Amino acid sequence: MDPLFALATLVALVVASALIGLTVRARQGRVRSDGQHVDRALTAEGAELTLLQLSSPVCSACAAMRRIGGQLADDDETVGHREIDVTEHPDLVRELGIMSTPTTLVVDRDGRVRSRIIGAATVETVRATIEDARTLREGVAA
Repeated sequence: MDPLFALATLVALVVASALIGLTVRARQGRVRSDGQHVDRALTAEGAELTLLQLSSPVCSACAAMRRIGGQLADDDETVGHREIDVTEHPDLVRELGIMSTPTTLVVDRDGRVRSRIIGAATVETVRATIEDARTLREGVAA
């Protein structure tokens, strides 16, 4: 094998791997609007908004989101937090188009998904997403 060809192939593989890694990293902790609906039984009873976290048993970032969701639910009585194991609910995962864990859905009491947080996010990002969901609800109701 020509050494120049081997070097060029190696460089191409490194560049492709780096681009894939940067793309995955850029998508972590991102928030996007949604509009899907979930069964109201999945929402936290009495909560205006529920942080519905879809997690997997081997997900280290899920533990961080569990702490953040629990903390925000403890700090604000209008926010609930529920965690669902994706391995136990494959139909729901398919229906909602969950591609990675953790994915946290901000769901209103009617079951409408207001936002979707993909990956681990900071407490400030989750708090801002909750406030945006409240504003959206007020805008819809007005």
